[in-house]
Amino acid sequence: MIRRRIGPFFAVLLIVLAASVLVSVSIGSVSVPLWDVVRILISGLPGMEGAASEIGMPYRRIILDVRLPVVMMAMFVGAGLSSSGASMQGLFKNPLVDPFIIGISAGGALGYVVGIIATVGAPYYIANPVRIVLSFLFSVGAVFLAYNIARKGSRVPLTHLLLAGVALSASLTAATQLLVYLSIEDPVPVIFSLMGSASNSRWWEVGVVAPVVLVGTVLLMAFGRDLNAFSAGEETARSLGVNVERSKVLVLLLASLISAIGVPFVGMVGFVGLMVPHMIRRFTGPDQRVLLPACAIFGGAFLVLCDLFSRSVIDVTIPLGIVTGLLGGGFFIYLLKGRRWRG
Repeated sequence: MIRRRIGPFFAVLLIVLAASVLVSVSIGSVSVPLWDVVRILISGLPGMEGAASEIGMPYRRIILDVRLPVVMMAMFVGAGLSSSGASMQGLFKNPLVDPFIIGISAGGALGYVVGIIATVGAPYYIANPVRIVLSFLFSVGAVFLAYNIARKGSRVPLTHLLLAGVALSASLTAATQLLVYLSIEDPVPVIFSLMGSASNSRWWEVGVVAPVVLVGTVLLMAFGRDLNAFSAGEETARSLGVNVERSKVLVLLLASLISAIGVPFVGMVGFVGLMVPHMIRRFTGPDQRVLLPACAIFGGAFLVLCDLFSRSVIDVTIPLGIVTGLLGGGFFIYLLKGRRWRG
């Protein structure tokens, strides 16, 4: 992308993100006019307390306490998945890589189910944190198990790592299904949670996810030069002064963290990390220093709109993971059939 066009492009992305948030917050079982949504949101700013004084408290609670945390959760999870996907596609030099393909989603699902079984009968304030922590730890642990399976001496060939992730993901998914089948008396709520949903998000959960995604994405951006070098091959990257194994581990760790942090809260939401980088790369090119922040912004807007569609298209809320799965499956076929990937 020509440098003088980067500023306007990011301005457009931010406008799209803001518009998607406002529209998503305003639409629901009770519709709230966009202008009233804006007034309610700015009433929380210092000196603007009276901006929404005549708007009824029930509407303000619907916006601030019910819908806004859901939208914020979708935004941050989408941003994390998208920037993670962009970095992994650059690292693996494979345009069809998605963060969950190396076991992140499957590991998180297994950890969540193990947490449910381990906390049967425990009070909510104990059971919920245990399930969240186990889901997150299993997500990250799955990635590094795949990393160690693929290790050849002191090196980890990226092709071996990708194949190890695919095999491990299949095994972990089977183990999760077996545990649900054998140990969960009422599997319907568990299955719905694993399908992906942000509909029950609360502010404290957003407070856990947001810092990890923001800090992790910024740190990933610091590896933009190394990821650009990886696109020319590991040997070329070494010749350019990149510590290949160190950068590989750190990028993989950061990408895993920012994509895994959402699994305990929204379940399995796939293909976002595949689709968004391809959409954005058409405008930015393959430069990871521009691609990563652009994917984070647009990825947030993308998942917010997917969440809006999932709860507004019909009277019944569709799991978010089904929406992204349907979109992602078609997009994957489009890429394979048309060979339209770039970078």
